[in-house]
Amino acid sequence: MKKIGFILALAVIGLMVGWWTQQGGLDNILGANKTEVKDEVTKPPVRTVRRKTSYLGQIRTARELMEHDYYSLASVELALAIKEKPNFIEPYLLLGEIYLRTKDNVKLTNLLDQLNKKFPDNDEVLALQTRKWINERKFSETLSLLGGLEYVPARLRLYQAVLLALQNDQDGARAILEELEKVDIKDKDFILTNEGIVDQSGEAEGDFLRAEEAKKVIDLIIVYDEFDALAEGKNAHLFAEIAQALASNEEAFLAQEFADVAIKEDVSYIDAWVLRGYSHLLMQDYPAALQDLRYAYELDPIRPEVHYFLALALYENKNFDEAALFFEKSLEYDFQFSEEVRWKLLEIFARQKKYDRVLELYKELLNFETEPEKFSSAVHTAVDLMQKPEVALEFTEILMAKNPDDIFSRNIHAWALIANNKDEDAETLLTDTLLLDDQNPRTHLNLGLLAENKENFEQAREYYQNAYEYGQARDGFTSIVNLAVGKYNELVEIENAARSPETTSVEG
Repeated sequence: MKKIGFILALAVIGLMVGWWTQQGGLDNILGANKTEVKDEVTKPPVRTVRRKTSYLGQIRTARELMEHDYYSLASVELALAIKEKPNFIEPYLLLGEIYLRTKDNVKLTNLLDQLNKKFPDNDEVLALQTRKWINERKFSETLSLLGGLEYVPARLRLYQAVLLALQNDQDGARAILEELEKVDIKDKDFILTNEGIVDQSGEAEGDFLRAEEAKKVIDLIIVYDEFDALAEGKNAHLFAEIAQALASNEEAFLAQEFADVAIKEDVSYIDAWVLRGYSHLLMQDYPAALQDLRYAYELDPIRPEVHYFLALALYENKNFDEAALFFEKSLEYDFQFSEEVRWKLLEIFARQKKYDRVLELYKELLNFETEPEKFSSAVHTAVDLMQKPEVALEFTEILMAKNPDDIFSRNIHAWALIANNKDEDAETLLTDTLLLDDQNPRTHLNLGLLAENKENFEQAREYYQNAYEYGQARDGFTSIVNLAVGKYNELVEIENAARSPETTSVEG
């Protein structure tokens, strides 16, 4: 029998990566990240310029924030998008998704009232309304409503199939899913017109599914096919498999309902307890998740995926010591998601100021295919927190060997060289790096630090000004821009102080 809890880890990788993806570059270059931006306006101007984000960029950013459960930040982006183009439905629907996930029925009800007036008879609004009824456990009412409609859009027939399956009408559910498998798939088709940005796909003739909806259909059909292949498939297993498919497709509430049924069918079925705990995690009901996953641990105390999900629940309940224990337990086995476990352990140990363990984990993570940008904090830990720049250099040499042409890897290695007083090596490396990208803000910032170390303040100011100007022209360099501004103005203040008349003593 397939271990569902183990497979489920695929769906929660996104929950675990939020904090380190926010590190954003060389924020800690030799302590320069603590530089305060001055009020005086000297060139470059001492201010941060808010990056203008395109309308579609706001939608994209909101989606990315939602993937990491940053719902408040996502809501801000969506509110800006709605203010800019109030007649485009996409940001409203994403807000509805946020309210569904956070179980904010008051805001969802108000939003649906607004949508029904603004976009009457819209299939996507009806789908959002249907999901709200499902979250309110109005299963029979929803089925009756859908059954009484003359025309049921494909995305609603999907929920009709799921609700039939929940009522154990598996034949009816499969029949609908097989019909939906033949429906066309249409992705969002955003184009710019004189009236603004519109989604043409919503106006297409005929029935269709979005790509994410089609994936739910396929995953559920696979569940039925695999269940048919079992010689003695039990009902509890089928419901647990459906719960897994739903949970991995952001249908946490329905996944919980199917897991509930599986538990009623077989109270000792561990996969069902893991699934229900995981569903509670998705819905941010962390105490309930912890309760279910502790029981799963009692049923099977040696399964690594149970350790993993229990550790996540403990972490979300702020029980960091015990969470670290269970994350480490999962690493005792050949666990498929050990990279994600190490990142989470790293966060806990950094919180606990166990910097030796932090660096050990960073070194282990070098063996995985990980973006170099995620390792900037490792150098900060070694240089600034542990005062062991030689460890940082050992670390960045490995990173450079793995990514010799990566500009970030080159800069982070230069940072470590500077910290180890190897200025000539750092300058050679950074000069070569300019040949790869002569307008990289990070490279110019590092060259500015080198020039400042040599007391060549005029050249340092030029590099800092370059870092500022190039950083403002690109996305993702806000921290570099602010550091360059701070360093530039520090030098201006020093030079201004040096030009001030010296105080002479009064002779008696």
